[in-house]
Amino acid sequence: MATLNLVLDKRVLLKNNQYNLSIRVISGKTQVYLRLSKMTEEQYREIFLKNNLTKGYVEFREDCNKQVTRVERILSDMKIFNAKELKTRFNNDEEIVTNKDANEYESLKLGDWFDLYIVKSSHLKYRTKRHFQYSKNVFTKNNPDMLITEITKDYLEKFEISRIREGNKITAINSNIRDLRTVINFFRRTSPSLSSNYKYPFGQGGFTIGNFYPKKLVMSNDELRKVIAFKDFQNKEEEYAKDIWELLYRFNGINYADLLQMRWSHRNGNYFVFFRKKTETTRKSNRQEIIVPINEKVQALLDKVGNKDSKFVLGLLKENYTEAYYDYVSRKERKKINKNLGRISEKLNLSVKLKLQTARDTYATVLKRKGVSRDLISEMLNHSNPMVTSHYLASLDMEKTFEINDHLI
Repeated sequence: MATLNLVLDKRVLLKNNQYNLSIRVISGKTQVYLRLSKMTEEQYREIFLKNNLTKGYVEFREDCNKQVTRVERILSDMKIFNAKELKTRFNNDEEIVTNKDANEYESLKLGDWFDLYIVKSSHLKYRTKRHFQYSKNVFTKNNPDMLITEITKDYLEKFEISRIREGNKITAINSNIRDLRTVINFFRRTSPSLSSNYKYPFGQGGFTIGNFYPKKLVMSNDELRKVIAFKDFQNKEEEYAKDIWELLYRFNGINYADLLQMRWSHRNGNYFVFFRKKTETTRKSNRQEIIVPINEKVQALLDKVGNKDSKFVLGLLKENYTEAYYDYVSRKERKKINKNLGRISEKLNLSVKLKLQTARDTYATVLKRKGVSRDLISEMLNHSNPMVTSHYLASLDMEKTFEINDHLI
């Protein structure tokens, strides 16, 4: 006489830490596993051990139990137990309604939605996945069991005010809410767990994520000259940090991320021609190359910090590096460089602390002060939309405030 059980078959680990959910049939010394679905251990515990009463989970359990009953009927029709015949009839006799990803029956927990979105979105970059994980933690820190249905316009308004009062920047708050909106949009039209009267918290009549362009203080031209001419280094690390900052500034204000992955093969005569890392997943028709002229000052900096023994300009990466390794190297080097730039800022008593990211602000500001047109600055910065450059430049004119207020009596 055969016995049947629903089990999570851990003999083979599948992608995304999933296993096969199967009906295990035992007859004497023979075991047969009839696959129903795929799921993680956490999902198995939630659905079958904890008997979670979420609508989608209840439906999933019902489907699985129907398949167990079907196997029982097949066994009752068999005069002699035959594993091969059982598998054939199970797979062909009737439609297997549960033969789909158990994630289609996801819970309503906000944290589960974030996790599932990350798993299903294979196009996401490593850093983007980390940001979604961070956003998830922001929303679920004080309420790990928070449900997606608790996200309302009123909740988001209170969330925004609370985060501002805690001292968080509006740009950071907006980025967390955008991640939340992305996750909700991804599932809301297909989730079987949502009731028909679910009210979407965004859109018309809902919460609006504002466009915020923070004002940035940028060094004066005199301060910039002091930075470039600075030689009083305490050690080689400080000199290296200053050279990297200046190279970013002279390289059209590119980000450190672009310099880190730049190869010598990107050099074409007296120019470096390359794509920004930020646009790696952008549609090809919208991608634009950055062209950096190599003048004497740029060449001098390349001679100092460049590694000719490596295929990469800085020599900090190796071929076939993973995104996780790239992220590790980037964070480690940025931290070290910014620490040394901070020391230089103190020595020069700068009005704006020197950081890697200020190289881009400084590049755009200097061009604006010299009367370079917005369109040309936009092209050099590799902005896809000149309007982005307009907001960018408008936020960089803080130096003018002194000149304006000097007119006061």
